[in-house]
Amino acid sequence: ESAESRKDFIHKLKVCLKELRETRRWLRLVSRLKNMNRDPRLVACLAEAEELIRIFVASVRTTERGRST
Repeated sequence: ESAESRKDFIHKLKVCLKELRETRRWLRLVSRLKNMNRDPRLVACLAEAEELIRIFVASVRTTERGRST
């Protein structure tokens, strides 16, 4: 509803994807600096970030594919 066009929707998906990748980068950094790589909360957050990245990548691809047809 907030996207004005398909192009705008794709742009918003890509912004979300960029933020997710940055979040994953920070979570990985925290796991190294604090030696928390086994903390279950951090492991869960990293897994969630990975899952969301896969979802958003698939959404971008699907939307872009639909755009060309």
